[in-house]
Amino acid sequence: MLQSFDYLDEILERQHRTARDMEPAYYASELLEALGYSLQEAGGAMERAMQACAALHIPVELNFRRAYCCNNSEMEADWLLSGLAGYFLIVNCDPRHPAVARAQIHLLKKHYSF
Repeated sequence: MLQSFDYLDEILERQHRTARDMEPAYYASELLEALGYSLQEAGGAMERAMQACAALHIPVELNFRRAYCCNNSEMEADWLLSGLAGYFLIVNCDPRHPAVARAQIHLLKKHYSF
């Protein structure tokens, strides 16, 4: 009689879901530009976002990937962010900036109903 290994399917599905969640979804420069920031201005927020991942034992290097883009024939450093990294970046930006406050409340409303 064959033994069922359904738990292996669950484990593999969980691993695939985790890998999908860590795929790059945003460039940090584009996300920050939408919030009215430059990558240089948001250095502290980026650092706190990475610290949040590290504190939760989530692999920082899989959620924040260094990228280099050509802009006006110059190489500029940027970051490729997973969805989770993008979330951490938004919540760690300065909420005194109106666009940041709107993005933060949008994220809150997306996950909770008021």
